[in-house]
Amino acid sequence: MAFSSLKPRLPVFILGIFALGWGLAGFLVYRWVNRVSVADRAQQRHLLRATMRSFRGDFVGTLFEIRSTFRPAPRIHTTQGLNAYLAAFYSQWRSTDANARLIDRLSVAEIGPNGKPQFARLNSSTGQWQPQAWPASLSPFKERLRELRRPHHFLLPFIFGGAPFALDGQRPVVVIPLMESAELPSRRSTSAIAAKSDHVLILNGGRVLARSVGPGGNVRYRAAAAGRPLMLPDRLTGWCFLEVDTHYLKTEFLPSLVERTFGRNGLSDYRVAVVAGNPPRIIYRTDPVLTLRASLSPDAALALFTPNQMLGPRFVRLLTRVAHGPGAPHPTLMARLVRRPAPFELNHPLEILRHSRGAWVLVARNRAGSIEAQVARSRRRNLLLGFGALFLLAWSMGSLVVTTRRSRELARREMEFVAGVSHELRTPLASIQSAGFNLASGIVREPSKVEQYGALVQKEARRLADLVEQVLSYAGIQSGREKRPAVPTPASEAIDHALAEYLPLFKQQGWVVEKQVSADLPPVLAEPESLEGAIKNLLANALKYASQGKWIGIEARTAPNGNRPEVQIAIADHGPGIDAADLPHIFEPFYRGRQVLASSVPGTGLGLSILKRHLEAHGGRVSVESAEGQGTKFVLHLPTAPGAPVNAS
Repeated sequence: MAFSSLKPRLPVFILGIFALGWGLAGFLVYRWVNRVSVADRAQQRHLLRATMRSFRGDFVGTLFEIRSTFRPAPRIHTTQGLNAYLAAFYSQWRSTDANARLIDRLSVAEIGPNGKPQFARLNSSTGQWQPQAWPASLSPFKERLRELRRPHHFLLPFIFGGAPFALDGQRPVVVIPLMESAELPSRRSTSAIAAKSDHVLILNGGRVLARSVGPGGNVRYRAAAAGRPLMLPDRLTGWCFLEVDTHYLKTEFLPSLVERTFGRNGLSDYRVAVVAGNPPRIIYRTDPVLTLRASLSPDAALALFTPNQMLGPRFVRLLTRVAHGPGAPHPTLMARLVRRPAPFELNHPLEILRHSRGAWVLVARNRAGSIEAQVARSRRRNLLLGFGALFLLAWSMGSLVVTTRRSRELARREMEFVAGVSHELRTPLASIQSAGFNLASGIVREPSKVEQYGALVQKEARRLADLVEQVLSYAGIQSGREKRPAVPTPASEAIDHALAEYLPLFKQQGWVVEKQVSADLPPVLAEPESLEGAIKNLLANALKYASQGKWIGIEARTAPNGNRPEVQIAIADHGPGIDAADLPHIFEPFYRGRQVLASSVPGTGLGLSILKRHLEAHGGRVSVESAEGQGTKFVLHLPTAPGAPVNAS
């Protein structure tokens, strides 16, 4: 009993449970998409970092490879001999080395015969050296050459592990020190070197630090023993500058490097640029859309090229401290000694340019504007897809529930239809059977009675035929087999034929029938029997449901309807009207209003549904106007036949 009371509410209960599940699923989808977005953002940044490091490694690695292959090591102490050797070596190197296209010019800086530093550049076409003024950007190397004139003074050319690069204006320069060996006599104020020592560093103040290479390539430093001759390491005598060809760098080398590194990692949707200088300027960019302003707010920035800084006073003090320590230097001190300064990574480009003078900064910016914008776009797309799938699921579930309810309602109406049709069939059949029995048995002999019984049989037979026609028509519409072609049909003839059949009944019951049909009414595009049946259906409904008014009006006229006029056939009565709650449903199959059911008027609820389906099949429609207690007006809207003369009234 309890279940039967809850059964009508079961669809609502199911929808409530599904709504809760849909809300929970939406919350989980939202959290999942957010987590995926965070992970995607982190992965994009990590991949971008790795790619930019790989780009820098390939760029700097090429410069290091040039430095390693171009390694002149002459033991020539004259300027003329050294220059001739370098010119010949440079010419041979350019013809054999694969990276030689990246180098445009060769320059040499050394101590001249007058004891002053001098600078010369090689003319590649003539093979002659041309003295030139020292570039301002290479002035630190000039100061180092001057310091070489001081007695007992030694400076390493570069920090251990540092990159020997400089910058001449916008042109990167690979710097190679020119070295020569020298022997220093024994001095009592210094310590001697152990038998297997390779090099000695002489520091300011006369302190000596011996360097030896042990098994496995491990380097050790220790104080030397007394009374032994000293062999200095290779002494710096000058500089060799390999100047990079900026045109080749911008037009071939950097584009191929971008394509190789960024394209290989699937980051082709990034715009890449190289920024340098103060104020900043763009050295190279992959897309003209990437402006200077946009490049200063990238997704990532990395110091691509940094001119090297040579040994300074702080480094010398640290090296002196190591030399004066007892025994072998402490490993942490040596680690500090040889440690390479970490490059600036993934900071703002202006910060890198401010802290590293003369640096080239590699910047990358997503074509969507930023990684955040790309991830946000992907997040919106994932949310749209996720909630779209949930919406489709909710819509499918709602449609299933609504369809189920409609199916149940349709099944209920069909059961009522079967019961109603059975009753409708039994009533005329019983009347016909009774009248026929009375006539056949001779019970009725008077001519007037025989005529009355004949009229009854005729009336009930027509009622039975209409009922059978409605059932067959509905079955044909439902199965899709009833497809009658529309042809030009005179609307006035269909009205006359339908009215002629029902006019005796109207007159017999005392109805007032008014007919107004335009004389120039054009033919309509319809199926004649369906149009006549639609008019008959409305006349029969008026007889059944509007008998208290005893008035019916039929009007046919032409009315404009866009580019193609239409014929309107209106059938009105003065009956009780249709209830406002029933008016939206009167064209549904098997539907019968509450007033009709209360009046016990026989019917199946199929007539108006069949009428509507027939009109729509031929391009027409039906409308209804009704007010409770004031009557009802049905209007059939029918398209005129093509080519028919039309006079819209």
